[in-house]
Amino acid sequence: MPFLIEHITEVVLSIVVIVLLGTGALVAMALGRRQRRERYFERLDDLRQRFGPIVAALLSRKIEYERGLEALKGITGIDRLYFLEQLLLEKTPTVAQVPVARQLSEDLGLVKVWQSHLSGKFDIASLHDALARPEGILQRVGRLNFILKAKSAENLGVIRHQPSWPLLAKALTDPHPDVQSVAARALAAIGETESFPALLARLHDILIHPSSTLSLRSIKSALVSFPLKEAPRLMLSLQHEHPRVRFMAVDIIREMVEREAALNEDFVLDASIFGPELGEVLLTHCCFDDNGDVRARAAPIISYLSDVRATPVLLTLLDDPQWFVRLHAVRALAKRKFMSQSEQISQRLTDSHWLVREAAAQTLLVFGRTGVGQLATHLLNTQDRYSREQIADEMQRTGLIPTLLTQYATSTDKRETQVLGQLADLGKTSYMLATLISSSDRTLRKKFLTDFGSHPDPKISAWVRKIATLEPDTEIRSLAIKMIGKSMDETEA
Repeated sequence: MPFLIEHITEVVLSIVVIVLLGTGALVAMALGRRQRRERYFERLDDLRQRFGPIVAALLSRKIEYERGLEALKGITGIDRLYFLEQLLLEKTPTVAQVPVARQLSEDLGLVKVWQSHLSGKFDIASLHDALARPEGILQRVGRLNFILKAKSAENLGVIRHQPSWPLLAKALTDPHPDVQSVAARALAAIGETESFPALLARLHDILIHPSSTLSLRSIKSALVSFPLKEAPRLMLSLQHEHPRVRFMAVDIIREMVEREAALNEDFVLDASIFGPELGEVLLTHCCFDDNGDVRARAAPIISYLSDVRATPVLLTLLDDPQWFVRLHAVRALAKRKFMSQSEQISQRLTDSHWLVREAAAQTLLVFGRTGVGQLATHLLNTQDRYSREQIADEMQRTGLIPTLLTQYATSTDKRETQVLGQLADLGKTSYMLATLISSSDRTLRKKFLTDFGSHPDPKISAWVRKIATLEPDTEIRSLAIKMIGKSMDETEA
């Protein structure tokens, strides 16, 4: 302490000098970094200007390949690999451009470097390549290995480099989770069938040991991207002792099947596509699995099977104790080939869960007049208000009201009148009145006024009053006035 007091001036000056030197060093580093980034972008812009058109012409096959390749080999410097990568893959190549991009990457030595990075081998050229990247020094030192591995895996996936799949499969167990995710996406892009077991094994590991760093979504998305012909490889997973494994396996197959069905309206699963063993497991095991999620996800797959047992199995699932299983079963039956099952489906209109009731109404509407008839019958006969509300909402949501009014105008059957009456009693009159307002059908307007002009629904009453004052047709206006008077008499009574 006495020393500091005696030499206070020297101490203060020393501290000031240290602070100034530190500040100067930081300023120098910032200026150096800025100058380096400016040189980087100037070089990148120059290379884009000189070689960008050549790369574009090569990818579109507008110039001779060898000629363009030789021009790109003219790029020199310790940073050539990085800038070649930028020129080739700055924009993701289209499906038609991928073969050329892959060939260029191989001939320019990029694939070899990416494979080296992914396997964890970093030579002097790799270091130079890394230093050419625009990330900061601290980031490069701390995350160099991860950055190069992830970027290399991504690039190999972009160019669909099939021979690299073993390295990508190995990267599924990399210590860094982002490298694992990128490797999974790259394997999905390449689509090499031999990599399917590695992805499936990783899926099992994630499900059985949830602490795994790789996300379930990443690995599942990769497996789903494979063609349906790979589905039989999930056979053992469907019978695994772990319920989560069984659920994920059946859900992957479901997504594969629904993707194929979306491309082909007449899609059917038969032995030539699916194999007899897999269909047997679905029909005899999955639909009776202890895990309700497995039963639920199996229903959509079973609905596409050509096996005669498919329909009875789906009808069994309609009565499942779990509401979400019934929901998936009802939705799975929304195909016209199941029209003969409309009566069993209509029983779900009084289900205890509103989503199942809604799905049942939507499924019946798929069946056209047959389904609409079932809905109308149920609407008129059921005492369940929730069920009636659900049917009325679906009729409005699916645009059935205009068709119903058209039939009502020309039919002598009282069925349409009764259905409209039920809708009015439930207060579901907005769509009806919107149709009447826009309709020029004089017969329809007169008939509706006669049957419902005195109905107590406030929306109908407002419409009738508007007709009574603004309707140009004298006969319809007089009828509306008459209905107003009748309604007033009924109210007084």
